[in-house]
Amino acid sequence: MKNNPIIDLPPSRIVKRLNAVTLIIILGTYIYLAFVFPGLPEEVPMHFNLAGEADNWGNKAFILVLPLIFAIILLPLHFLQRTPYMYNFPVKVTEENASRLYRLGRLLLAVMNVEMALLMVFITWAVVQTAKGHPFLNGIMIAFLLLPLVTALIFIIKMVKSK
Repeated sequence: MKNNPIIDLPPSRIVKRLNAVTLIIILGTYIYLAFVFPGLPEEVPMHFNLAGEADNWGNKAFILVLPLIFAIILLPLHFLQRTPYMYNFPVKVTEENASRLYRLGRLLLAVMNVEMALLMVFITWAVVQTAKGHPFLNGIMIAFLLLPLVTALIFIIKMVKSK
């Protein structure tokens, strides 16, 4: 990582679009919450067990914190895209492969940001549905949690193959 070549590599069009999608998802979540918040009961689920059942409840203001937490997580990842030479890659970075690896690394972060934003939307929606008496968390949550791991694995394989 310390010795990775530093090259000027502007973000690709797809990375820019994925970053815009992430921002739209986060803003859309707040717009959704602005509409549903007044109709929520005073207590909303704050935690779900592995079966998808709410096992901890709290003040409805908690639901406003969910997108904020995700935004705080996603913001550093967004800015980390600007410095791909700081990433740890599964292969040695050389002058010859730096451009390919940095593009893949940036794309990986952009895709994972979209996936995390979608996870945020799903969790927020599930909390609202459960608070309104329509519990929805089930096996789909496992799929959302596994998706970033599968994405990372796919990109790692691509990086190893592109060395």
